[in-house]
Amino acid sequence: MATTISRRRILQQAGSAGLAAGAAAIVGAPAVLRAATPFTVTTSTLLGGWGELANDVFVERAYFKKYDFVFKQDQLYNVLATYYGDFAKGTVEIGIGGWDFFAKIYQKGAPVRIVGIVSTGSMAGFLAAANGPASLADLKGKLVAAMQVSSTYQMTKVWLKEFGGLELEKDIKVQNAPNPNATVALLAADRADAALSWEHSLSLGLHKLPGSKVFLDVGDYYQQHTKRTMPYFCVAMNANTIKKLPKDAVQRIVKAYDDSFKWIAANPDAYAAKATKIKVDPAVIKTAMASGRLKLEMQSMADAKSREDVLYCADLLHKAGFFPKKLDDGVFAA
Repeated sequence: MATTISRRRILQQAGSAGLAAGAAAIVGAPAVLRAATPFTVTTSTLLGGWGELANDVFVERAYFKKYDFVFKQDQLYNVLATYYGDFAKGTVEIGIGGWDFFAKIYQKGAPVRIVGIVSTGSMAGFLAAANGPASLADLKGKLVAAMQVSSTYQMTKVWLKEFGGLELEKDIKVQNAPNPNATVALLAADRADAALSWEHSLSLGLHKLPGSKVFLDVGDYYQQHTKRTMPYFCVAMNANTIKKLPKDAVQRIVKAYDDSFKWIAANPDAYAAKATKIKVDPAVIKTAMASGRLKLEMQSMADAKSREDVLYCADLLHKAGFFPKKLDDGVFAA
């Protein structure tokens, strides 16, 4: 019996075959091509510094939309101790701070994980007037203004003793300051021979004191003696929040931060212009960025080398008594 083949039937069969092939292709496609599960995460921010400006970029540029999640601004803090305290209590979902602080509270049982390092120790340094100290050797017997409760002070104290045989509070006198900008104010008032601080305060000092100089970069000093990068500020998350999110959430968050930091690096003028919000001359931020000290890059803790750098630094600090015990890699959200 002859079979009648029409043009319509041929098209119907071709269409069915195409749909079947398409379905098979979708099933076998890499996960990256499938729709990501959306989620929302809230951030809390410390006011008044580069972190606030960077957080504004993150929210305004909205790179998180590219990775199918929503990033909401939550509480704004003007006191560091309160901000860190809420992180320790587990009430902050995600934010930026000193990696060593998060490591310390992790060891005490706080639900916190380090997602990625975003800056190196090169953000910190010693500032002096034109006729002031020009080297570590010159600091012996002199007075340094520093925020003694800060991570910058605590880590630098360890490095100077470990690598240079100099002790802060013994070989070098220290005048405590309540915040980074106050270290510069003490130097400007001739009440200290040098200031130990970090950006943007260092560049604020360079603008405020003609001829002043940053004579020692803490990150460079560390690297010269260890051949490793010194971790400094990081993005950290609440561990309980991570458990509730899709499995690839941390990876997507890392990518969104990376995109934001790359935008900042490519648009220094636009980023610096935001400084008026924190009552800082944009020229100060430009100086900080041009020096290479204010440089934001996302180093994911999914990267083995980045984890090694943190653990190596933690081991040095543990041996010096900074950490009560050896830091384990459970602190990382990779």
